[in-house]
Amino acid sequence: MAVHIHPLDVGYLELPGAANAYLIEGPEGFAMVECGTAVTWPALEAKLEECGVHPTQIEDLFLTHIHLDHAGAAGHLAACGARIWVHPFGHPHLIDPEKLLASSRRVHGAMYERYYGDLWPVPPTQAHAVDDGGIVSAAGLQFRAIETAGHARHHHAWQLDSDGHRHIFVGDVLGIAMPESGFISIPTPPPEFDPAAWKRSLQKLRDAEPTHLWLTHGGLRSESAATARQYIDRVEARLDEERAELRHLAQAVVASGPRESEAHRIALSKAVDDYRAWLHPKAEAAGVTAPHFKAFLGDYFLRMNLQGAVRLASTGA
Repeated sequence: MAVHIHPLDVGYLELPGAANAYLIEGPEGFAMVECGTAVTWPALEAKLEECGVHPTQIEDLFLTHIHLDHAGAAGHLAACGARIWVHPFGHPHLIDPEKLLASSRRVHGAMYERYYGDLWPVPPTQAHAVDDGGIVSAAGLQFRAIETAGHARHHHAWQLDSDGHRHIFVGDVLGIAMPESGFISIPTPPPEFDPAAWKRSLQKLRDAEPTHLWLTHGGLRSESAATARQYIDRVEARLDEERAELRHLAQAVVASGPRESEAHRIALSKAVDDYRAWLHPKAEAAGVTAPHFKAFLGDYFLRMNLQGAVRLASTGA
């Protein structure tokens, strides 16, 4: 089956290369993987227009998970008639996104309105849950769900086989490939960061034997089975070193006292400083540029990662 994959840069964080949606052109029409935020919907419409495609021609949208940089415009596409396919744990939050949006506002704070915006509710008749290993027919193609928890419990990668190639759209399970550099960032947001599950997910990706790895944050990262395995190994090495540092920092924050206490606030502030001093030299050595430092590795990102690790540490893990 012939397939054409068109990466669409949606302008997330107002930076080129920060996030892609993927237009899939199959023998029987069009599907998409990921869709960007509600705020980037006009940019997505413009990119589709450049491809000669109207949003109403997108019959199926596959989401890796429901974080708003991946799923925020899902309601817009549903309003254009698309069916939305998602992990069962994410499914109810598409239909009623109130809790998801409240959590996102807490995590993103002042950045929410500028970069994210509200996910429109998806009508129940258009929101579809897919279990691990489930296969969905769309655009004359077969998409297989691979449950890949770790970054989020409600995470699928989507496998698409075509012309002897195995494409996998990996969402955030392979981290963030920082634009214009060789650095891989590992996002560990609350509340579902789980490094043990993440490592199992990386093995599932190896077992799937992909040739092409398509990152939402970073684009195409391999075009052969060998380079795909190498990239997955690089991600696992980064996950291991990130987890070790975050565990150390998070344990000190948890030991400082209740979350509402002044001691906790001071400990968290110190942990951000220590995390920055540890992480930034690694990113600088890998060639991360100043604009991408601010967007992807600034204090907002550091605090978000620490909050995910602190929540994990508070469970005794």
